[in-house]
Amino acid sequence: MKKLTKLIGILLLIIIFGCKQNKNSTIENEFVLIGETEGIEENSWIYLTLDNQTIDSTKIVNNKFSMKGIIEHPKQYNLLVKNSRNYSRIWLEPGNIEFKVKDGEFKDAIINGSTSQKESNKLWKPIWEYRNRRDSLSKIVYDDNINDSLKLNAKTELNKVAQNRLKIESYFIKENPTSYVSAKTLDFYSTSLPYNKVSELYTNLSDDVKKSSYGKSISRFLKLNKNPKIGDKYVDFTMPNENGELTKLSDFEGKLILLDFWASWCSPCIKEYPALRKAYSKFNKDGFEIVSVSEDQTKEIWLKSIEKNELNWVNLWQDNGGKADPYLIYGINGIPDNFLINEKGIIVARNLRGEKLIETIESNLKKPAGNNSYK
Repeated sequence: MKKLTKLIGILLLIIIFGCKQNKNSTIENEFVLIGETEGIEENSWIYLTLDNQTIDSTKIVNNKFSMKGIIEHPKQYNLLVKNSRNYSRIWLEPGNIEFKVKDGEFKDAIINGSTSQKESNKLWKPIWEYRNRRDSLSKIVYDDNINDSLKLNAKTELNKVAQNRLKIESYFIKENPTSYVSAKTLDFYSTSLPYNKVSELYTNLSDDVKKSSYGKSISRFLKLNKNPKIGDKYVDFTMPNENGELTKLSDFEGKLILLDFWASWCSPCIKEYPALRKAYSKFNKDGFEIVSVSEDQTKEIWLKSIEKNELNWVNLWQDNGGKADPYLIYGINGIPDNFLINEKGIIVARNLRGEKLIETIESNLKKPAGNNSYK
């Protein structure tokens, strides 16, 4: 009897010890995120998202939460509390990761256990001052109450700030070829850097990093990007329209085409809607067509915006958003952007706005017989 009792006791210890170990251990490619919060309302929902998809969610109970998941390689996720401004980017990777944060201070969260997070912090430390400067200059550039001269100066300075930031990040990528942070950064800035620079930095990355989703995305950009200029022939592509029908840019060859890049969330894009509607209404019957390619992340949001804003021309979309083929082919690094393509398929202008858009379309459109003006 004593031997049986002793054996049961040993088994219980093994089970208890195993349970304790399981709480913090991980299987292959599993991450365990252990969170500790302060000041956040009890039972608040906290979400882990990736590429606008919810990966996991749970409630904060007694100022704690935990999440688990399988991950193929280190990736940057978003962590946010429902109905609040508490939001943080976090690098997850296989292993145990601790996340400690106070309400309203998610930007300054303490994250331990993630090598990629440390690398990200190292990258971001020297560029915070550039980001703050960028934000202050952007307010001037997009403020309708500020005169054009000040806006122009601010825009020039903003370009310098952007270039300084690119130098910092390019240096980090070069010096950290085994970092997934390097790959994600290069993927993000692929259309902002010269093609040869992207190719050089990509070649320098380790084989494992090249095999990651970030590395594959960079490789796809290098294969697709043509970056056509004014005077070049347009580059064809195929995308689905609102009805899911595959549509080619070449389907409209022989017309004057405005290839337009936009998104429903883009304020400067929204400001261009009136000019686009005016141009389409005025010139469509005479051989002018707009082909708009959206950067929206979901089809539902895209379709609602088309209907709400009466964007009644050719609209194309893929679920890759800003990584859709045309964005990579044409090297789009900011929206709105557009290319005016003449009847012979030659790009004759780019990045047209407002009345300048109307004037340029009119000057490039073949006028019907007997018509000397569109006015």
